[in-house]
Amino acid sequence: MAEGVKNRALAKELTTSNQDIYTAPGHFVAKVYSIIIANTASTTETFTLEWYDSASTTYFPIGGTVEMKKNSIIQIDDVMYLQSADKIRGLASSNSAITVTVSVEETFRLSEL
Repeated sequence: MAEGVKNRALAKELTTSNQDIYTAPGHFVAKVYSIIIANTASTTETFTLEWYDSASTTYFPIGGTVEMKKNSIIQIDDVMYLQSADKIRGLASSNSAITVTVSVEETFRLSEL
């Protein structure tokens, strides 16, 4: 079985509507090893994060309506594995106040072709 590994980090400013932050690409398994949530606003804000399991077509909460003090950071460093088409999405109480950064290791699976 041939495999290739690449590391990625990506960030997204949340809005008041649910939006995808990261989606595991086709033929890859993704190891999410860090999620950093930052409130850059000068006010207390809230956010919600969810994990989408494409196999069961179900959203599961990672954090529901979490309150963050102004200018604060939360880091989640428990490892999470996503299969192809699984995703992490989120929303915030205000536009452009909360930024989510996801660090992930993607492993290509030739056996899934």
